[in-house]
Amino acid sequence: MRLPYLFLATAILLPSLAGAEEISIAGVGQSRDFICNGEDVAVTGQGHTVELKGSCGAIGIHGSGHKVSFEDSTSLAVSGAQNKASGGSTGNLTVETAENMVSTKVHGGETPAVIDISGADHVIELELTGPTKIEVGGAKNSVSWTAAAEVKAPSISTSGVENRIVRR
Repeated sequence: MRLPYLFLATAILLPSLAGAEEISIAGVGQSRDFICNGEDVAVTGQGHTVELKGSCGAIGIHGSGHKVSFEDSTSLAVSGAQNKASGGSTGNLTVETAENMVSTKVHGGETPAVIDISGADHVIELELTGPTKIEVGGAKNSVSWTAAAEVKAPSISTSGVENRIVRR
């Protein structure tokens, strides 16, 4: 008779453990350091200073005035205004809204990493370490990139107004 209760307890606890796969920083003005062990990270609200060590899953930075540093992530998405993100390396990169600054290495694998920039007045500095596809839309965005000689130049597509894309 106890075996059905064990299965019921397992069924109840497993979904809550699966939800523990994300580090969440919300509110206003938090200053936190975390060690990632593959978890996704969500930074929301306003004015947080966050340092992420280790290997993170997907990092999402949404809101305004955040300063986030990270060592490694599978992907990085930044939206909102006046956020600063700097890191060791990431996979796909998305930057939206206005006046965000991002500085990171981007690693592509068998399929190219996709860098998608939209909105206005972003400053993006990239070091490409593998195949990459850069798409820039919006207005007055500045994207500068560098890559080692053995890394193929990225495929680049642009639209919008007064966007600047340069190799350093």
